[in-house]
Amino acid sequence: MRAGSVYLDSGAFIAFLDRSDEHHEVALGLFGDPPARWCTSVAVVSETYGWFLHRLGEPEARTFRLLVDELPRLELVGLDEAGHRAVAAKLEKHRGRKLTYVDALGLVVLQQRRIRTVWGTDQDLAIEGARVAPGGR
Repeated sequence: MRAGSVYLDSGAFIAFLDRSDEHHEVALGLFGDPPARWCTSVAVVSETYGWFLHRLGEPEARTFRLLVDELPRLELVGLDEAGHRAVAAKLEKHRGRKLTYVDALGLVVLQQRRIRTVWGTDQDLAIEGARVAPGGR
């Protein structure tokens, strides 16, 4: 899973920082050997921050926020009106899958940047051919 760019989804961040997560050890290995190019969306950061805040507390949410700021070469992808339209098109394409807006945005980023590898635990990001590690859930 080392070739090319990597897209980070919330599950990878959670597994990396939450020692009780079933994928924690694998996530430690992934983050211990970062790719040359990786990115995530501001929506993933928002979703993950909320997960830590509401499940583990403000100190853990802060730890996550600081981690994002310190990851070398991590590109944060924003969302503009054209991006919103692309997300809406993905949601229409995959109607019936209960795909979240954040995951649809992930699919848009994967397609636009030709990324084939996702670090996360959400298999919804594999529906258009990406490989997801560590996988699961």
